[in-house]
Amino acid sequence: MALRFELAGAKASGLAAPRRGKLVLHRLVGKDAGVERPAIVLETPAFFKYTRHGLQPHLVPEVAAEVDALPPATRVQIEDFFDSDAPDCSRFEEGLHKFIALDTAEILMLDTLDPTISVRTAKPANTYMAIGSEAGTKRLTPDLFAQLANSLKPDIVIPLADIVEEPLPSLTQGKRISKSVTRSAKWLDECTAALTYPAAVFAPVVGSHSLELRTMAAKALAARHDIAGYAFNDVCLTLPMEQKLNLVQHSLELLDASKPRYMLGASAPDSVLCAVLRGIDLFDSSYPYAVTELGLASTYVLGSDGPAKPLPYSLDLWQDAMFADFGPLVEGCTCFTCRSHHRSYVHHLLKTKEMLATVLLQIHNMHWYQRFFGDIRRSLEQGTLPADAALFLQRYNCKEKPFSELDTLAAQACSPTTKIQRKRHAESQKP
Repeated sequence: MALRFELAGAKASGLAAPRRGKLVLHRLVGKDAGVERPAIVLETPAFFKYTRHGLQPHLVPEVAAEVDALPPATRVQIEDFFDSDAPDCSRFEEGLHKFIALDTAEILMLDTLDPTISVRTAKPANTYMAIGSEAGTKRLTPDLFAQLANSLKPDIVIPLADIVEEPLPSLTQGKRISKSVTRSAKWLDECTAALTYPAAVFAPVVGSHSLELRTMAAKALAARHDIAGYAFNDVCLTLPMEQKLNLVQHSLELLDASKPRYMLGASAPDSVLCAVLRGIDLFDSSYPYAVTELGLASTYVLGSDGPAKPLPYSLDLWQDAMFADFGPLVEGCTCFTCRSHHRSYVHHLLKTKEMLATVLLQIHNMHWYQRFFGDIRRSLEQGTLPADAALFLQRYNCKEKPFSELDTLAAQACSPTTKIQRKRHAESQKP
């Protein structure tokens, strides 16, 4: 198996600039691994489809097929399967694609943690990452991670790292961040040494908000020749996205610019645009999931075709005004939901807590998200992305009110189709 990244146009540079490229996977199959399948190509900037327990939220494979042109890339996090000290999937030798019934024509990434969870109570130790689960706190060691990767045979792995949650500047004077950099480097060495399956390794870039420690961590990664790409995970830092991107940019200037860059926690459209302008290539699709969970339909548009005056970037299907609105979720949208159903019906499904509500919303929101990334790539090709991004951020007043669905989701206890109504909707009905 071989994974390579091809940059289009300008020569690779660590400077803050948007870039186009291709992630190309060649996978050998057959009894003696001597038969090469057609290459899987992922045009970048792009996203890996977010999953929970190995499935896209609200979309079984047959329903997901209704969403046109989704990228051939899926991410799975180990913590979803950590219901015992040794997850059951570790005993499955036929690979993660088969374990979760995923098409082998998909690039599969194996990560450790769910990017939608920003607050964690379990604390790491020198020899393991602590993962909170319904069965209590579990310990993920580098050896166990490698064992899982060798059994599950993903195409890309992101080894465990010690992610710092606390955003207080005073920590830069203490040992917490320094310890996280040391631990992460040690765990990366142990994971790569124990990997026998030839998965591409995307190394976690650490250092939290300490520029000195980010410099040290990035220089160490840049000197390695066993790394295929880089993963930035600052989800737990409660800093504005612009400040997070400044930290990411500091690391990027020291890393190998020819390798792909994957960023977690930046899946909201405004964050995606700002990150792409800084040179990030890959994201996850947790944002459409958050929008669906709140009973919303995406309406944001990139480019001059958008509304002339500021409009909401999403439609709230909980509103009473939807009761007798028989138009599509978005006029002109070609997704299955907009072709086949109307606002009133989805509003009814939400009110009656029917599971079909989130299925129809997720179809629309994923369709809209992949269209957004297609617009980004076209804008890059035409050389208009900086202007289009500036117009987008101004149109939706992102500087004053960033896209906040992921933050809202983190505070919600349940899905809109459960029997327990979300607090914000229950309160909205009070006189």
